[in-house]
Amino acid sequence: MKKLILAAAALMVSLAAYGQGQFVFNNRIPPDVTAQFKLSDGTIPQGTDYTVQLLGGPTGSGTFNQLATTDFRTGAAAGYVNGITVTVPGATTSADVKLAIFKGVGTAGSAYATLNQTFTTPVGVAPNPPPNMPLGTSALTFQVIPEPTTLALGLLGLGSLLFIRRRK
Repeated sequence: MKKLILAAAALMVSLAAYGQGQFVFNNRIPPDVTAQFKLSDGTIPQGTDYTVQLLGGPTGSGTFNQLATTDFRTGAAAGYVNGITVTVPGATTSADVKLAIFKGVGTAGSAYATLNQTFTTPVGVAPNPPPNMPLGTSALTFQVIPEPTTLALGLLGLGSLLFIRRRK
């Protein structure tokens, strides 16, 4: 009886491994992928000064959970991430993925910059090797999100101008 339970448990674990797909996230794999990341303020992220967060789920599910994070290369390779293999639970053919950039190490707080684009990437299921995420060969520009304090200061200045104009 114990052997039967162990065999059933091993079968469940092996089936769970087949229920998730993987892909390679790297924006520099010449000649197919050379999509340098840039920020809309002209900054090219590098090193541990910035962190990329991948959110995603199975294609069509509408769910975007955190899948992985990585940082950037430095020097002449600035703007290119340190490649990683990403696992997408529940994805067996493809996954929808969104990207966000955070300042510093980790993803605490709100994103510093986002890319208003969702990528659909094929995933590989064991024993097949994971495919590369198709980012293309053009630079991708992430839109920097203004900090709430900057927005508040701008609104305060605009309100002051309107108040002074109204007094005259």
